[in-house]
Amino acid sequence: MENVKTECDKCGTCCEKGGPALHIEDRELLASGIIGLGDLVTIRRGEMVVQLDSGRPETTEVELIKLQGRDQQWCCRFLDPATRTCTIYEQRPQVCRLMKCWDPEEARQLAGKKLLSRFDLIPENDPLLPLIRLHDQQCALPDMVEIAAQLGQEGQRNRILAELKGMVEKDLLLRTFAIDQHQLSLPLELFYFGRPLFQLLQPLGVRVMETADGITLQYSDE
Repeated sequence: MENVKTECDKCGTCCEKGGPALHIEDRELLASGIIGLGDLVTIRRGEMVVQLDSGRPETTEVELIKLQGRDQQWCCRFLDPATRTCTIYEQRPQVCRLMKCWDPEEARQLAGKKLLSRFDLIPENDPLLPLIRLHDQQCALPDMVEIAAQLGQEGQRNRILAELKGMVEKDLLLRTFAIDQHQLSLPLELFYFGRPLFQLLQPLGVRVMETADGITLQYSDE
């Protein structure tokens, strides 16, 4: 007879699929120090994300904050790899408390609602705030779906790669300035500015190569 789950047994499967998006109710976890800004990554408007309700990758229309992954994977950073248990289980984020892998409807109902953004967490007097707003204005993400379609057309590819090169360079320039001026660690960069554009382009087959003259972008559909 097949065993049917009726309660969380802390198997870690949902944690391995990625840390949750944070909601307004999770602010207390940051205020109390359970979660720090360096544990977070900003998912900017326009990024491709896997939708909880459909399981399909789609561009997000709103900014959201997620727990960072580990070892260049989305696996939640608070999952202990040795014991496969959550190290903050008793004080885990709201969506983790609602998630029931045997009946995910309650967590799905929360998806996209009352989401935290950077601007809920960054004080108005933070010296980085003007740079963050400038970065949002100057480095808004392109339409990833349209980019993928154009890269698939050989006649459009060189033009779109040239345009993307300029975007990647501007994104890196502003990040480098912020890192140098404010001594940002990589984890804090990912919170304040989100993931760099060149990383977001990798799933579309675009790779950035450093040369003596700067960077070049190469495309492969393999």
